[in-house]
Amino acid sequence: MKFMADETFAPEMGDEFSSGKKSAGKLSLKLEGIIPIIIIVIVVLLIVFKTNLIASGASLFKTGGVSVLVVGSPYPDFKSVLTDQEAKDIIKEVRFVTVESIQHNPKERIKGYDVIILDQSLSSDKSITRTLGEAIADYVKTGGRLIVVLNSGIERPGDPSVVGWKATFGNIVPVSCDPTLYSSPSCKNTLHISGILYAIKEDHPIMQGIEKVPALESAGLLQTETYDVGVTGTEIAYLEDARSKKTYPAIVEAPLLLGKVIYFNYDPALSKAIFYNTMKYLR
Repeated sequence: MKFMADETFAPEMGDEFSSGKKSAGKLSLKLEGIIPIIIIVIVVLLIVFKTNLIASGASLFKTGGVSVLVVGSPYPDFKSVLTDQEAKDIIKEVRFVTVESIQHNPKERIKGYDVIILDQSLSSDKSITRTLGEAIADYVKTGGRLIVVLNSGIERPGDPSVVGWKATFGNIVPVSCDPTLYSSPSCKNTLHISGILYAIKEDHPIMQGIEKVPALESAGLLQTETYDVGVTGTEIAYLEDARSKKTYPAIVEAPLLLGKVIYFNYDPALSKAIFYNTMKYLR
């Protein structure tokens, strides 16, 4: 009887072992099939992150002009570009406010606009409060669009330890304020140049149909102020000083997963075509 019991038991153990091998084999096959899919998903996410396809794709479904909130004090020529009646199909609504007027509960004051433009060109005070800076950063991180002009927003009221954009906005502004040869921050050292703006990415929607500004030599040179800032994002165009041949970033984009930030290192009014292309791109 003992022999028969052992004989009966042995096949049962073998069946369990065989079944376990089959299960392990099936699990291995499933993992082999899943791993390539995971790799593909990671690659797609990386492409989306680098090219900002989510925001670009979303803009394809939006038509008509954008609503714009201008924070600061832009130059008169730029203000005229923003309020040009001929551009109503691009900018349907624009509101101008000072930094001081939206200090209270800034998150509520800035929400609902398609594009925020931070431009303190006419003001000697380039400061912005911590709460407004954080509100703008959160607005961008949740899909908002921001344009920063020249050295707007580089300081914080009553705080000499802050210079540049990173302390207030984090990493959303695609340029940096670096120490220069004489230890003066580059975003505090205003440069006046005569030169030409050249496209780096001619296939970029912002530079569509534009290789350089001015397009013709007979038009002369651009007269503009600029800053020798560092580039931390994607450079779309640059300025070249005609006399020294030194180059400076002109238009820089932040490679964000959600939202868009465009930095202008000159007065955007110098080229209406580039600015309106920018607004269409941000739409």
